Amino acid sequence: MFSRYALSLPRLPRARRLIHSNRPHPTARSFLDSSSTADQHSVYHYAHRHSQPEPPVLASIRNTAIARDPTEAQKMISPLQGAFLRHLVTTHRPKSVLELGSYIGYSTIWLAQGLKSIPGSTLCTCEIDQEIARIAEANVKLAGLADTVRVVNAPAEHLLDEWDPSNKLDLVFMDANKSAYIRLYKKILSRDLLSDNGQIIVDNVLFHGKVHTNSSIEDGVAKVEPSSKGIARKIHSFNEFVASDPRTTQVLLPIFDGLMLIQKAK
Repeated sequence: MFSRYALSLPRLPRARRLIHSNRPHPTARSFLDSSSTADQHSVYHYAHRHSQPEPPVLASIRNTAIARDPTEAQKMISPLQGAFLRHLVTTHRPKSVLELGSYIGYSTIWLAQGLKSIPGSTLCTCEIDQEIARIAEANVKLAGLADTVRVVNAPAEHLLDEWDPSNKLDLVFMDANKSAYIRLYKKILSRDLLSDNGQIIVDNVLFHGKVHTNSSIEDGVAKVEPSSKGIARKIHSFNEFVASDPRTTQVLLPIFDGLMLIQKAK
């Protein structure tokens, strides 16, 4: 017979209990949540220095874009996010990659560099602006990746409509028109374009911190306040739609400008 002492579980220290609890508590979150802006910048630079360095060709492309138009250049991902995406590609080892929203090809090149060790792999990317698409294509050639990357001057929705369903996608990086996120997601799934182990990575799902700050919890459901408008509202609707879709599983990571990783439900 077991005594009541033998049946009782060992009591964890208070800090450990809080970490393993579902209740919100500072010890269960990143210290960056409560740190100053200066500390956050310092940590970002520290992480950047201790991550894969930005290749010279990408640094040149980024600096040229900033010099040409600093405001438009904000569309580019950061070098640290680029290194993160390249790392995902090298570990996931996709054969067919689709990028929805190329801009000048900066993120395209990071993704494509991760494909270099994967024989027969290809990356297709699209850019709706004709002149920017030309720049993206030139930058891809500059990086020596023209054999791997195809730049298409077309809207993301059109590219998905025309995509051959037999050419399953192992990885989709979605960074196109934020207002179209739900439509793009629906097309990928309804046309069965994603491979069984494929992933969709969606950028900007926290959109400068405006998505979560304009929502509230009512009866356990997050809702955007009436005063919230524009892109933040549309991205919130996308996040809610994916979270309630039984066809997929997802995790929303509070890193960079918010990344959501999506895959088919098993």
